[in-house]
Amino acid sequence: MQHNGIGNGKSLLNGNGNGNGHAHTNGKFSKNSIEGLTPTRENYLRTLYQLSRGTDGVRLTDLARAEGVRLPTARHAVNCLRDLGLANQENYGKIQLTANGERIGRQICDRFDLTRKFLIEVLGVHAEAAEREASVMEHHLEEDTLERLAAFVKHVTNCPGGEYASPDCLVNLRASMDERPQIPA
Repeated sequence: MQHNGIGNGKSLLNGNGNGNGHAHTNGKFSKNSIEGLTPTRENYLRTLYQLSRGTDGVRLTDLARAEGVRLPTARHAVNCLRDLGLANQENYGKIQLTANGERIGRQICDRFDLTRKFLIEVLGVHAEAAEREASVMEHHLEEDTLERLAAFVKHVTNCPGGEYASPDCLVNLRASMDERPQIPA
């Protein structure tokens, strides 16, 4: 059963939505279905996707630096992505994503960007913490949850007139969240 118009086929974050807060089901937040693509490998794929934008490929040293790992660790991850058909690398050359790697990398980035935006702009989490937490959260949220989260973020970060919210628009929401007692672990 659909609630609140979720699933109307319109994208919220890429400008194809109708502005009414309804999410889409066209795969923007689709969970990948590739067996063997673990959250760690998804992180490498996301990093490769981000580093490869506008370039002819990514050097292994750049990937290792961005992930904060040593070269052998990054090489192993690239080999795993290659075995999954998501990346190519010829004789220690630059790493390039396949078409499927590009598609899945973009979906992973969309999930990450949404959860990061929610944490920073709605909950007021500091950027550094939001980076870490979004990297964990985005692997475990279902597509429907992400679509609903996108609708919520769009709603609370826009003023009634449709213009992007000034920082003051969320003051009351953030203040009420700051007043809430800590939830015991």
